[in-house]
Amino acid sequence: MSDLVVAILVIFAAYFIGAIPFGVIIGKVFRGIDIRSYGSGGSGATNVNRTLGPYAGAGVLAADVGKGLVVTLIAHFALDGESWIVASAGTTGVLGHMFPVYIRFKGGKGVATGLGALAVISPISAAIALSGVLIAAITKYVSLGSILGTGLSLGLLIMFSAFGLTILGWEHDPWYLLFAIPVPIFIFWSHRSNVDRLTKGDESKLENKPAPRRAQRTP
Repeated sequence: MSDLVVAILVIFAAYFIGAIPFGVIIGKVFRGIDIRSYGSGGSGATNVNRTLGPYAGAGVLAADVGKGLVVTLIAHFALDGESWIVASAGTTGVLGHMFPVYIRFKGGKGVATGLGALAVISPISAAIALSGVLIAAITKYVSLGSILGTGLSLGLLIMFSAFGLTILGWEHDPWYLLFAIPVPIFIFWSHRSNVDRLTKGDESKLENKPAPRRAQRTP
């Protein structure tokens, strides 16, 4: 099988794995509800946590991070660690999460899946991304932590990759820009309504107890 065929199969696999809507699955299997009808209407870990509680939220978070890990590891082993396919698979996995074919292309915001992919592409950048967790814990705004953690970690990955730097023994190939440039754009775009609410002071804070409110749909 040629490298081109393998690469195409890897990209397809990355999309369909990334598109698995674990938030929707967990909501239906364990509680018999469509999580998209509650809270913010999202299918990601934050809304699951708010609606079903921290254990369900942690499960979805782990599964979404796992998707990013899996697709990039598949790419790594499929073509002997070629940087371009690893970066491309990571980006495609994030797109799959955000636009999943299984639920009419309305998915999550890509942060957790992007973190999983980043852990394979650049563990150093992934560690920096965890600063977003600290920000969210302090401010109680998950969206703020996601935006700042993404911006800081992928901004540094752009710098590391553009100059081909080796940081703590980890080589950053310029091909990693295929992940480092588009993914923050996608993630920032997905948070545009959160940014608007943050500026107005209307953004919801992460609570310790589940609050199973019906989603308020706008026409």
